[in-house]
Amino acid sequence: MTDKKPAAPAASDQTGSAKTSSPVVDKPSSATKSSANGSPSAKGSPSAKGSSVNTAPKKSFPWFKTILLSLLIAALAGSAWFGWMQWQQRTVLADGLQSSLIAFEGKVERQQQATLRASQQQLQTIKVLQDQLYSLRLLSNRQAQQILTLGTATRGDWLLAEAAYLVRLANQRLQVERSVDNPLAILENVDSIFVQLDDPELLAVRNALAVDIAALRMTEKVDREGIYLELQAISSALEALPILESHADPETAQAVQGTEQPPTSLAETLERFSEKFGNLIVLRKRQQPIEPLLSRAEHTMVRQNLYLLLEQAQSALLREEQRIFSNSLNKAETLLRGYFQLNSESEASIARLQSLAEQPVSQFLPDISGSQKAIQTALNLRHNDVADEGTEQ
Repeated sequence: MTDKKPAAPAASDQTGSAKTSSPVVDKPSSATKSSANGSPSAKGSPSAKGSSVNTAPKKSFPWFKTILLSLLIAALAGSAWFGWMQWQQRTVLADGLQSSLIAFEGKVERQQQATLRASQQQLQTIKVLQDQLYSLRLLSNRQAQQILTLGTATRGDWLLAEAAYLVRLANQRLQVERSVDNPLAILENVDSIFVQLDDPELLAVRNALAVDIAALRMTEKVDREGIYLELQAISSALEALPILESHADPETAQAVQGTEQPPTSLAETLERFSEKFGNLIVLRKRQQPIEPLLSRAEHTMVRQNLYLLLEQAQSALLREEQRIFSNSLNKAETLLRGYFQLNSESEASIARLQSLAEQPVSQFLPDISGSQKAIQTALNLRHNDVADEGTEQ
């Protein structure tokens, strides 16, 4: 079997087909090309010309592509702007998170420091409480021993405890009062307590007590009260002592002469003349070198200096400062000799100041702690004996 090829269509058919086809034709058909190239009759026919004019391509502006490109550019610009805004927001958010993290770390550090301080304070408080607890335990143990001792104490133990208290009081009074009278009386009372006890085991305690009593009795006493009152009396007597005065001033003499009345008789005239003539020559007995006489304005200053010196001597007497006491009285004596009239009263005051300046004002205090140590040793021995008996039971 052989295939038969169809015959080529005619030119009229080609033109008809060209007319029925779409007006926009990009490329001519193969039949048109063959007819145009093969047959010369086709070139000259008007139908061929008309077909070539109708099948020419038409060119239009690409609006769709422009719009599509504009939309694409706008989308890209919007995406870029949106991404930039998101980046800015993320940057701000990251900075805020970082600052919050730093603040949180600082807060945590402060809390850790506060917790450390609180723990240290708690440890100190615990240590203090432990020390107090230990002290309370020691106190309770001591009180338990005292209760045990009191439960087995006798009259002799009570009297011995009283003697220990009195001896301790005598030592305190001796140091505070700086006097031997009261401590001596207390130790004599303690000796009477040992007489009541009549215990041969306390013979060593009585021996130490007798030594302290003898030391107090042999101590020289300083009569501070008497010396203080005598200085006070001398200070009061200074007001009546006369001070050496200078002659009257010329102006004062003229004022006196102006106020004097003229003599009325010859006898009165002679009497005034003899009185004035006697005042021209004044004899004063002086054992010290001659010094310029004080004016009336300086009298008060001299007396005040004497008062201050005597008060300084009284203060040194109470503080038992021998050097200051003697120096103050010697200066007061010098002022009395230099600026006061030497009469019986001033001479007596000077002699008394000399005598007081030589007296000792520092009280010698003996050591009477031997009796206190002996009584405390006796008490400790008795307590140990009682404790040993309690443990054996």
